[in-house]
Amino acid sequence: MAPILEAFHASELQSRINTLPTGKAHKSPVKDLKKECTLKELLQYNCDLDGPKDDPKSKVVCKPVLRLFRQCANGLTVETTSWEDRFDGSTADGGNLMK
Repeated sequence: MAPILEAFHASELQSRINTLPTGKAHKSPVKDLKKECTLKELLQYNCDLDGPKDDPKSKVVCKPVLRLFRQCANGLTVETTSWEDRFDGSTADGGNLMK
């Protein structure tokens, strides 16, 4: 099981990416997340039952959830969904990244 990590605000991402959870610095620091790391998308789905559990007419309704990541050459991969929205003006709309 992965260790529990401290949550922090999206505005702190750039300053926190070069520090390991142990407090040690990464061997290859990332100076500019946007320039040095490739933007990647992951589309997941959040599904809920629409109707009573015992009703055969009930349907499972799934909605897309777009998650964004930055993958760096030094092996660092970090989720940037909130950060991208805050600093690029991008928003997730029905699973599509809009600018």
